[in-house]
Amino acid sequence: MNIQKECMILSLQVGTWLGYRLDKEVTRKVTTDASASPDAVRVNKHLVAKEQVSDFICADKAIRSHFYANTLPWKDNGDRLLTRRRYMSFMPEHRKLVEDFESAVEQFLTVKYAIAMDQAAFRMGELFKADDYPSVTELRRKFYVNLDIDGVSTAYDYRLETNDAAIQARVTKAMTGLWEKLQEPLKHFTDKMASDEIFRDSTIGNLRQIVRTIPELNFLDDPNLEQVRLDIEAKLLGFDAADLRKDKDARAAVAGEAADIMRTMQGFMKALGGNSE
Repeated sequence: MNIQKECMILSLQVGTWLGYRLDKEVTRKVTTDASASPDAVRVNKHLVAKEQVSDFICADKAIRSHFYANTLPWKDNGDRLLTRRRYMSFMPEHRKLVEDFESAVEQFLTVKYAIAMDQAAFRMGELFKADDYPSVTELRRKFYVNLDIDGVSTAYDYRLETNDAAIQARVTKAMTGLWEKLQEPLKHFTDKMASDEIFRDSTIGNLRQIVRTIPELNFLDDPNLEQVRLDIEAKLLGFDAADLRKDKDARAAVAGEAADIMRTMQGFMKALGGNSE
C-alpha cells in the first residue's frame, strides 16, 4: 500500500475561553493565613457562571471527540492520520460541529457575556474586579478552530523491508491505535454481558459505531482486523439492548461469544505489539 496516496495528516487546534482568572492577592492571603508555601495553592476565579459557558465548552469537546474518533495516532506532536476513505464523510461532520461551536460562541459573546458581567458584582462579591473581564473584541480572538491537512511526507509500502524505520514505527502506531479503538468498546460490552449489571443502550451503540467505521480506517486492509470486525457484527450485534436485558440465556450466549472474540483479538494485538489488556 502507498500510504502517501491513501492517507493524510491532520492537526487540530481549538481555542476556548474558560473564564478562569488567577487572583494573586487572594492566593497570597490564603497561603499566608495557612502558613503555607507560596506555591501550595492557587486561587482561580470563575468569572462567569458555568451554565453561561456550557454550550461552547460542550461544542469544543464534540469537535475534539469527533477528531480523535475518526483519526489514528501518527506523531507525538499531536498529528493524526486520516484515511482518504474516511475523509469524505469526516469533513461534513467536522464542518457541522465547527458551525455549532461558532454559533454557541456568538450567542455567548453577543448575549450571555453582557448578562454575566452585569451579574458578576453580585456573584463574585469582594472578589469582583472589573479589569478581570476582557472586552468582547479581545474575547473573540480567544475562540478559534484550525484544522491543518497535509500529505504524508514519505510513501510507504508495508510489504517492503527497506522503508525508513521511523515511518514503519508510525504505521505500526497508527494500526495499534485502530485496534485499540475497537478493543475499548468491545471490552466494555464483554464485561457488561458477563455481569448482571444494568447496561445502557450505548454499550451496544458505541460498539456498533466503531464496527461501521473500521473499514474506512483500516488503511492497511488488515485481514485479521476485518475478520474480528465481521465476527463482532455477526455474533454480537444482532440483538437490541432491550432483548439482552430481558433474555438471560441470550445474554449469557453473547457474553461467551464476546469473550472468545476478545481472546482472539488480544492475540492479534500482542503480535502487533499493542496493549492487549
